[in-house]
Formats: sequence, C-alpha cells, structure tokens
Amino acid sequence: MKTQELIKAYRPVAKLGLLSAVFVASSLTTVQAGWRLECGGRSPAWSVVVFPKALKARVDGKSAMLPILSKRQAHGNRNKVAIKTQIRSKNRADRLDLTLTFTKNCRSSVNGKLMSFRAQGDFNQTSLSGCCRAVRG
Repeated sequence: MKTQELIKAYRPVAKLGLLSAVFVASSLTTVQAGWRLECGGRSPAWSVVVFPKALKARVDGKSAMLPILSKRQAHGNRNKVAIKTQIRSKNRADRLDLTLTFTKNCRSSVNGKLMSFRAQGDFNQTSLSGCCRAVRG
C-alpha cells in the first residue's frame, strides 16, 4: 500500500482523535503499514505480540513463536477496523487460540491504561484474558 493511500485513509478519521486514526490505519495491511498488536494480561502473567504471519507468546515464563494457521475477521458495515478477529496458531509443542474484539474500552490489568482491543484465548489449555494495543514499528 502506498503512503498516499495511508494518508487518504487517515484524513477522514483525524477528527475522531489520534487513537481512532491509529486503529483505522492498523486495519490496513499490517506488513506494509508496519503495525503490530501487543496484548497482555495477568493471572497468569502473559503477553502476545501479533505479527502478520506469527504470534510471539510468553505465558507464565514460557516463550514460544507460533506460526498463524488461520485468521478470521468480522467487519461491521462502516468499520475499517476488524471488530472481531479469531487467530489459531500452533507449532510442535504449543497451541494458542486468540480472539481479539474491538471494544475501545479495555482497561489493562498490567498497566491500567485504556486500550482498544479485548483479548481472550487459550495457550496449551491455560485461559488468557487481557487487552491489546496497536503499535507502529
């Protein structure tokens, strides 16, 4: 995607605020736009970074890089951001199923900040619940 196309996508939502613009841009092709999602929570302590083709997970001290096997997204009528994304990933030893929901009001249990995505999933039969934010770079 060209820079000009990103700017055109950004301008209409600039009035909505910086966070809204970030999430609209993040719904565009993440490889080309350079975005990733950072998710995390407590009980157990966990973090997942969602890259375009893989997930980097750390749950209760165990780390794993898992290729994405399938990704399913649901968009609303007027939403450029996926309102719900289901991701399945697996390697030889580990499995991670993650559902991300665009809520705009997920309060992180890790740092107390307001984030736009709620994350729920399972890592090797361990339940995960937390929040995600879009990060450029």
